[in-house]
Amino acid sequence: MLELRLTIAANMAELKDQVETEMTRYRALQDEVQVLATQRQTYAQQANENDMVKKELDLLDDEAKVYKLVGPVLLKQDVDEAKTNVNKRLEFINNELSKVNTKIEAKEKEAIGIRTNISNMQMEMQKRAAEAAQGAVAAH
Repeated sequence: MLELRLTIAANMAELKDQVETEMTRYRALQDEVQVLATQRQTYAQQANENDMVKKELDLLDDEAKVYKLVGPVLLKQDVDEAKTNVNKRLEFINNELSKVNTKIEAKEKEAIGIRTNISNMQMEMQKRAAEAAQGAVAAH
């Protein structure tokens, strides 16, 4: 009977260690998602700003004077070139935003899997604890 209790205790300790390992993975995953969410927010803000610039440029005629800030200097730029640059920038930002969203979705799916795994292990621990308690009661 003593051997059975020691085996159950060892199994419980092993399961507890597995739960702790999974919890550590889950927390690390949450941290990664938080970093990605910050990146997503930054890209969304950049996309919004560039979209506003694009709308402003669309209001201009081809003869308008447009200047681009390069370091501390304003350089003259024609409207078509400015529109092209803004469109390329928007395309790049939207692609990066899409990549970040894909990564977030993958991390969230992984987190759901880990949460399910943790829940299953905790239920198994409860089941084993109940069995151990029943075994202890039956032994007396």
